[in-house]
Amino acid sequence: MKIYVAGWHYRARAIIQRVWGWSPIEEMTLLRLHTAPGSIRRVANDLSVAEQVVEAAVARLMQFGLLEVQISETPVLTTSPIGKELLHTDRPLPERTVEREVNISLVYERAGHSIYRRKDVVLANPSDVAGSAGLMDYPPADPPENDDSMAYRVNVLVANQLRPGEWLRGVRTVNSVTERKFIVYDLEKVREGGFPEGSSNEIQSILTKISKTGQIPKLEKAKPEEAVAFSTLVDSRTLLVGSQEHVEKFEEIADRARSDLFVLSTFVALQSDERGREQRERIFTAIERASARGVRVHIFYGTSLDDDLKNATAVEELRVRFTRGAASKSYVRIHKDTVGSHAKFLVGDDGEGGAVVVLGSCNWLSSPFSAVEVSVEVREREAVAQLVALLRNIVGPISEGRRSVEALTFLSAEMRRRRSIVTDLQDDASRADAKMTIVLAHEHERLVRRAAHEANHSFVCCTNRAGATMVPGIFNPAHAAGQRVPDVRIYYSRRSRPIKPKHIARQRERLFGLARVLGVREPQLHAKFLCWDSDNALITTFNWASQTGQADNSLDEIGVLIQSPGIATSLLDKFEALLPVDARKARDLRNA
Repeated sequence: MKIYVAGWHYRARAIIQRVWGWSPIEEMTLLRLHTAPGSIRRVANDLSVAEQVVEAAVARLMQFGLLEVQISETPVLTTSPIGKELLHTDRPLPERTVEREVNISLVYERAGHSIYRRKDVVLANPSDVAGSAGLMDYPPADPPENDDSMAYRVNVLVANQLRPGEWLRGVRTVNSVTERKFIVYDLEKVREGGFPEGSSNEIQSILTKISKTGQIPKLEKAKPEEAVAFSTLVDSRTLLVGSQEHVEKFEEIADRARSDLFVLSTFVALQSDERGREQRERIFTAIERASARGVRVHIFYGTSLDDDLKNATAVEELRVRFTRGAASKSYVRIHKDTVGSHAKFLVGDDGEGGAVVVLGSCNWLSSPFSAVEVSVEVREREAVAQLVALLRNIVGPISEGRRSVEALTFLSAEMRRRRSIVTDLQDDASRADAKMTIVLAHEHERLVRRAAHEANHSFVCCTNRAGATMVPGIFNPAHAAGQRVPDVRIYYSRRSRPIKPKHIARQRERLFGLARVLGVREPQLHAKFLCWDSDNALITTFNWASQTGQADNSLDEIGVLIQSPGIATSLLDKFEALLPVDARKARDLRNA
């Protein structure tokens, strides 16, 4: 009897990179020529090694720009400005790498989560086995596999093929193929212990039980992965508060980038929009400077509420602007399809083997930069890898985004690899150890209720709008916190239909003596955050008082919960410094 188990056949090309460090002879040659510029023969005599060895070391060092020929009375070899900078700052020497591509053809079996090589199993098309006896079919509404979900399985398959010094950099997703297939098992062979190589213990147990009872179990729908907390490093400098800080940070990141720059803005402003034109022009000019240096710039927008096609038109205007020249056309990738997310991201490499991510409330391509924005800047490599992978998942579904997804995949993998060998931030004593958790759309409501019950001395929330969900969304948690906590505040700037001033007044009356509801019209508070006590700060894109998060659209809103000594206090100090005098007085009155 044949058993047909639901599975997926995945084909792609994997990029395997080999990394070399530097030999002692090469390092000694560099140090010798730094302290005493001279010739190859002189270095060979000083180090007591053959001239051919020094000659090869010099050739490799010059290939990376670490040595140069100094023309003076007598030409000599010496360290270049790049080499001197590396030696004086104790930064690691640039790695030498070479890449090779291998074909990947794996089969993922859905019941026991086995990972097979294609040649080790027999496959059948769904159309050929429909209605067959012995069919273990796909669960209803089971999410399809894709490049992202297959990434871990490729790692498992390739692990045994790696040579010393190699690692899997990623998969070229441009021409990858993912197909539904059924894996065919022969129960006669199963009874004799004949399982394909790579069969998991679970599938072996399932098939053995079927061979004895004849009962074929049904597969359950895959459960969504829960957010996992991870350690990182933060300090008050990682908190961006205010529009000016955001513009300056964008320019800094764009000007330092040497490889890739990714921008995700929920909305995009028309070129004719006069609001904030001067500040946005600084953003656009920074993008043009980056692309002129050969930086690949990937631009996305997120809104799905575009009935008047305003954002689609604005995206086309950006495409025309950034692709006027033949050179920039190949470096700026404007994605015309929305990613359907309210998240806002800025990601770029730092030109020194690292990368930076900014996540928060700022709409980089549409903001007039007059409101109060709050974002978090992340540079520690594990956190960067996690957030870059998250952005990859957000932009992955768009049809023309595969090259951008591939670049994000490679960047995330590179940050994870480098985390174990680069410890620049770990050596920075001014940065505090922190726990960071990525908060998805549907997790916000549960977390705000948790904060309301955990808070001991303060509970402060900022939301841009007060809307139809304001009572269960934030006022009820504030009421619960106010029963125990002396300092409970809710900041907002705008009202959404059907909320009127009388509805806000009613909530103020209800919360009198328990919490302060502070409306700040100017400057507009576009920031979205939640702070409780001094050590918990959640920076997000989620409007607590006007939105709800759905589990089936978990990437619609993204937040980052940072738990670190004094992080909430630092955020509130910077935020409150931008408030008008009357709002600060109301805060001080409550604290008194």
